[in-house]
Amino acid sequence: MRVSVSVPIYNTSRYLEQCLNSLLAVHSQNIEFILIDDGSTDDSGRICDEFTARDSRFRVIHQSNGGSAVARQSGVDNSNGEYVIVCDSDDWIEPDIYDRLYDAAKATDADIVVCGYYSEYEDGRSIPSQVIFKEENGLVDNYDFLKKGAGSSWVKLIRRSLFSKTKTSYTPDINLSEDSLIIYKLMRGNPKVVQIKANLYHYRRLFGSNSYTNNITMRHIHQLRYTYDWLKNNYTDSIYAHIIFQRAIDLAFACLRAKDLDAAYLKKFLKSELPLKSIFANRLSAKSAMAIIEKTFPIHFSQFILKSLYKFVYR
Repeated sequence: MRVSVSVPIYNTSRYLEQCLNSLLAVHSQNIEFILIDDGSTDDSGRICDEFTARDSRFRVIHQSNGGSAVARQSGVDNSNGEYVIVCDSDDWIEPDIYDRLYDAAKATDADIVVCGYYSEYEDGRSIPSQVIFKEENGLVDNYDFLKKGAGSSWVKLIRRSLFSKTKTSYTPDINLSEDSLIIYKLMRGNPKVVQIKANLYHYRRLFGSNSYTNNITMRHIHQLRYTYDWLKNNYTDSIYAHIIFQRAIDLAFACLRAKDLDAAYLKKFLKSELPLKSIFANRLSAKSAMAIIEKTFPIHFSQFILKSLYKFVYR
């Protein structure tokens, strides 16, 4: 088996058939599609069963709801492929994505291969997006990848043995930033990373939906804090200071979007993790400017500013 594609699924029946039909269009036979029905209460489970009956490359695991991280780990645990990758159940793919990623991996003996994607909006916009990493002799610079490439497991083909080599698994209950955390963990193995400069995945942007990223609460903030603390405690060399700083800025920014924000928690985080001297020591961005406002003015004023400028600073 060349590639195992795991599809974590929870109540996405509205989009699931489009996702699975795009997988069905893949020509390769040395591939498996592992559908993880994570306790869905809509028609998702039935749709999964229909596709497993149509094509032997599909198999489904029906399990009680455990969250995104548990579903992703179930996909890894039940994979047989030399390489593994995730496909989110409300997205879809180009039919040659996995062949192209796998061929690049074999040609370079890479542990991770990454490509670009399209952000697909409900109003019909389709915007290409790809981070181009620094390279040397055809290989991605690992520091640059750690800095700019964490997250988005669905465009990263990963050698399955890298999980065992680094003793890496998804952390249960970390369902926001779980993709970033898994990349931080895997990068401890100093993997060989290559990139394909092509957009081969379609990422559906669903503003106002029930996804974690659109409905952040303090429960999710604590999950982001777990990832931040893990990164800070495991990448202690001074060369990683800017990466850790940027993660702190992202967390402070996310706090302003929490519906049940604990203002005291945010103020304490800003004081301990984002002193003004560290903000001014790094290049100023929209998010770091918001952090300065958070530190200087009452939190409710910062939330008002964010709401007013939301469409410019978050897409």
